Amino acid sequence: MTEEEKSAVRRKIKALRRQLTEKEKEEKSLAACHLLLPLLSGASSVFCYADLPSELGTDALLKELWARGTETALPRVEGQQIYFYRVRSFSDLKPGAMGIREPGPDCPIVCRPDAPVITPGLAFDRCGGRIGYGGGYYDRFFFREPGHPAFGLCFSFQVAEEPLPREGHDHLMNAVITEQAVWLCC
Repeated sequence: MTEEEKSAVRRKIKALRRQLTEKEKEEKSLAACHLLLPLLSGASSVFCYADLPSELGTDALLKELWARGTETALPRVEGQQIYFYRVRSFSDLKPGAMGIREPGPDCPIVCRPDAPVITPGLAFDRCGGRIGYGGGYYDRFFFREPGHPAFGLCFSFQVAEEPLPREGHDHLMNAVITEQAVWLCC
């Protein structure tokens, strides 16, 4: 897939996400989080993301993880890399790179090489392929720390029927979770 084709996929998915009402986003996000939680039941630490306004929401997931006493860490952009920092409540989050909520300066870095990583993206396939936003932050993170299970979290319309083309640096997801299904990937 050329960069032009990836850009077309990104535009299409962003347009579909913008069509969701706030209520639809909330309902679908809650349903996806309920399907994801059993996959995280044995994890003492979970790396997650703070969603953008049009992304599948993670607030309900974070609240449930905090209620269970699970350590949660969210990414902070530092140069061309992301690092994960402990977050205990939404008050720990501050506006960061590209307007994304990030852990504030008082949050400690978390080093858990086996923590599952809830991974955002614009498109996924059922084999674990992913098209991100084009910055390469998560691919660089997984290259640096390859031992993490990776779970793609998205709306069902973001899952391609056909496998997405992959490049050598693309990291495959272990599972893709939507509001309708969980696909365990090889």
